[in-house]
Order: sequence, then structure tokens, then C-alpha cells
Amino acid sequence: MARRSLEKSLTPTPRVRRVSRVVRDIDPWSVFKVTLVFHFALYVMVLISSILIWNVANATGTVDNVERFMESFGWETFRFDGGQIFHNLWILGLFLVFLLTGLAVVVAAVFNLIADLVGGVRVSVLEEEVVQRVVEGNPLDR
Repeated sequence: MARRSLEKSLTPTPRVRRVSRVVRDIDPWSVFKVTLVFHFALYVMVLISSILIWNVANATGTVDNVERFMESFGWETFRFDGGQIFHNLWILGLFLVFLLTGLAVVVAAVFNLIADLVGGVRVSVLEEEVVQRVVEGNPLDR
């Protein structure tokens, strides 16, 4: 028992200190790369999930029920064309990928301009001190 308390007292505990950092510049090129990859991955996930949801809705008869419901409002024929919907969805999705990526780059550029005027954004972070453990003795003895 005394050995454990001795070991605990010998190993220093890392100190934590509050440090203030200022963000003054965001690189638009890195914003472009990160947001392009992020939006493209999101685009692929939305396409795959919409195909899966369409197939489940078609297999369970939900699509037919919605078509009959719309025909009850007075349309003579109301049909969903899955191929046309998917074609429009992937074109719209690609357009949104490039639009949102460009928008993120513009926002980064505007942030840089505003940060030049006001001096940036101050962020407080907690920084832990790195403590090395010193092990005495031969490492092969363990």
C-alpha cells in the first residue's frame, strides 16, 4: 500500500494551462480542398441512400399508393419515373457540390477580410503539459 502511494507521488501529473490563440487567416485553397472532398462524399452518400429508399418504397408499394393518392385529386394519370428522378438528382447534386464549395471559399475570403479589420478571432484552449515517464531498470526484466 505504501509503495502505491510512493509511486503516485513520484509520477508528476501533467499541468493544464489556459492559452489564448488568435485566428487571423484561413487559407482559401485548403478550404476549397476540404469542402470539395466533404461535399462530394456527402453527395455520394445522398445518392446511394436515395436509391436505397426508392427501392424500398417501390418494393413495399408506397410509390403506388402515393401515385393513387395524387390521382384522387383529379389527375388522370400520375406516375413517378424513377430513372428521370435519379438523373435530375445527380445533376442537381453535382451543381450543389460546386456551389457549396465555392460558397465556402467565398466565406473564408470574407472572414480573412473581416479578420484584417478587427484583428481576428480569439480562441481559448487548454494546453496539457507533456510528461515523460522514466522507467528505471532493464526493459527486458519486465
